Amino acid sequence: MPNPEDVLAESLETLYDYVPVALSSSGSTFTYQPGNAGDAITLTTPDTQAANWSLHATSIWSSSIYIADHLCDLGLDRHVAQARAENRPLRLLELGAGAGLPSILIAKTYQDMLVTTSDYPDKSLIRTLAENVKRNKVFDRCRVIPYSWGSDASVLLSCEGPGSATGKFDVVIAADTLWNSELHGVFVESLGLTLRRSPEARIYLVAGLHTGRYVLQSFLRLIQGAGFVAEKLVERRVGGSEQRPWSVERAEHEDERERRRWVVWMVFKWANC
Repeated sequence: MPNPEDVLAESLETLYDYVPVALSSSGSTFTYQPGNAGDAITLTTPDTQAANWSLHATSIWSSSIYIADHLCDLGLDRHVAQARAENRPLRLLELGAGAGLPSILIAKTYQDMLVTTSDYPDKSLIRTLAENVKRNKVFDRCRVIPYSWGSDASVLLSCEGPGSATGKFDVVIAADTLWNSELHGVFVESLGLTLRRSPEARIYLVAGLHTGRYVLQSFLRLIQGAGFVAEKLVERRVGGSEQRPWSVERAEHEDERERRRWVVWMVFKWANC
């Protein structure tokens, strides 16, 4: 039976053009059907301990669904081919994974890839994330690691768990992780600690515009001052094909309803590599 909250969200979007920024609620079941008619992904929406409610990890955020819907735009086939030419598996990391939708879909789609899915070390959150990985039968190539941004990244880089490759990651992804500007510094630090020093290595970030343009602009200044350069920085319409360049100046001329219709698609690489 569909989740009543999801039905309500879909009704609001259909009747009032009100795009939801998150679906489901803690403890609810969420089902995602890939567009390629592959196996459905069934997730339990995480809960957190009371002390960590501020993480906002108890929903399936629209940006994670957007990544899942646009998996081909990550260019993973190209990344896999590059790693294969070097006779090694591709290593991918998701930060702030929540329920783990992008990580799990990627692990199901690319069976020769080693995926690490991570989030804050909250026992309830990590337990649910691990259960989602197991339920969707990708535990042999997708490991779950609790990780607090800005802390020692060796736990992410080790060889424990599925696969045997060690080292930094070829691809790092994250969805809706930029809403709290106080965490931008440690988030960018974690990107620097985990991304492989290679011209081909990439960071793919997606953030809903409900995050706020000025908050996003603050993040962009920080990450580009930390040794990264934006390869792509565009606004994409949710549920459509419209795309436009990023602009902080639109903040003065849009309301909440308009912001909900857009996500920002960001691709970063090392500036000097």
